Amino acid sequence: MAIINKLVILGGGSAGWMCAAYLSKQHPKLDITVVESSKIGSIGVGEGSTPHLKTFMDTLGISEQQWMPQCDASYKAGIYFNNWNGDERRYFHPFYSQMDEKTAEVYCVNANARRRGNGDWQAPDDYFLTGHIAKHNLSPKVHTPMLKEQTYGYHFDATKLAAVLKAYAQEKAVKHIDGEFSQAQLSECGNIVGITLIDGRQVNGDFFIDASGFNALLIEQTLKTPFNSFANELLNDSAVAVATPVTTDGVISCATQSTALSAGWSWQIPLTSRTGNGYVYSSKHITGEQAQSELTDQLNIDAQNSAFRHLKMKVGCMQSAWQKNVMAIGLAHSFIEPIEATSLMVTQHSIKLFSQALVKLQNNEQPLALTEHVNQQLHQLVYGIKDYVVAHYATSQRTNSSYWLAATQLTHSSNALKSLLIAWLNGDDFDVYLSKHAQQQVYFRPSWYCLLGGMDFKSERCQQVFDPASTAINNAAKAYLNELCDQHCEPHAKQLHTMKNQYSTSAKVG
Repeated sequence: MAIINKLVILGGGSAGWMCAAYLSKQHPKLDITVVESSKIGSIGVGEGSTPHLKTFMDTLGISEQQWMPQCDASYKAGIYFNNWNGDERRYFHPFYSQMDEKTAEVYCVNANARRRGNGDWQAPDDYFLTGHIAKHNLSPKVHTPMLKEQTYGYHFDATKLAAVLKAYAQEKAVKHIDGEFSQAQLSECGNIVGITLIDGRQVNGDFFIDASGFNALLIEQTLKTPFNSFANELLNDSAVAVATPVTTDGVISCATQSTALSAGWSWQIPLTSRTGNGYVYSSKHITGEQAQSELTDQLNIDAQNSAFRHLKMKVGCMQSAWQKNVMAIGLAHSFIEPIEATSLMVTQHSIKLFSQALVKLQNNEQPLALTEHVNQQLHQLVYGIKDYVVAHYATSQRTNSSYWLAATQLTHSSNALKSLLIAWLNGDDFDVYLSKHAQQQVYFRPSWYCLLGGMDFKSERCQQVFDPASTAINNAAKAYLNELCDQHCEPHAKQLHTMKNQYSTSAKVG
């Protein structure tokens, strides 16, 4: 493969413009063109992120003060999982930080005792700082420094974020073509040399990024790369979304809500301008109309005066993200239902891997080895996320519908996930297990404990001597985290209001 000088990105949206922005920053001499059609809207299902988005925006040099007010963004401390066992209980999946090191250990002791037949069920909420932050509607962005940095994500309008990144990229000389893809031209060796738009325009390049969404126009339709479906493990293939007004009580949550419903689960994402809601479901178990009705009832809204969007999801991933001189990112590469808001994280990792490969190509490293490395890294990431998402269903005790009876089965699940769950149920030393299989895991130890302990996943046959933490230690852990909140955190709504006012003032001055 020759040195890449001219790069063409097919598709805009969050993925395409994230790629253009990052590469224009890291490779200023690279000739980059983004081809997108104004006639084709973005999917925009996911409006939540993991903490990786902060790292990404920091790398670009775009401050929160610059982008968050433009994207109606709020901070995200984690995710509440409501009624996933059908017992009206809920647990919080926090963003873990080093401030949680000691208190998280208390939770792990209690979770280990519980799965071995000792002690009461406890949600992880009280043992992680972001759990306390979410409970009190505070902001995970601390207003006074702590000894170690607090970790957090964001909720945001995905379309508006793409616009911010587009403006950034164009300021760095990224070219933009508004046009609709027609076909690609292949060389004798099977590489793409150019694409033709419907109006006849030709766009040539040395390398092509496929950010064309579920259509996967280059990686799948042109290069015929096989798609590996996850439909046997993850049943949900559809979604219905609707926005509702923000509350008038002056409180803005910093947590995503995920609530189990009859044939899937609903999301609720708090933005400063609206609340994003949706229902991810299996079309084999309910119709779109039934899903819309169930979501309407849950939100207690007037369906006649609400604008619903119905979406189809292509759950799985390409067998290879990088094929010939094409690399797929975003939905063109993979999609796993947005229960853990991982889509942008995978996109960011894809872009970073490609950026590193560009440098190595310039240093004359073997193209084939680079391609294999990128594909292997992304395969491990996507399949690791898939196993963690499947675990949400596999650990559920719901049996009140045909959907849940099917969703909780592990028949088609990976051997890695099956052995992990068996180790937990058997009362094995779970930390030793995770350490031994670290290469197979994408999610770290705290996340597995929060999921398995939060879901109260256990076997009644497991009875071992293992004591939970004492009342004094439990109380001390909770008091410590409450004290941190009192010292370093402020109300989420207040912080966002201040940020918005400062942005409006600076915009007027500018």
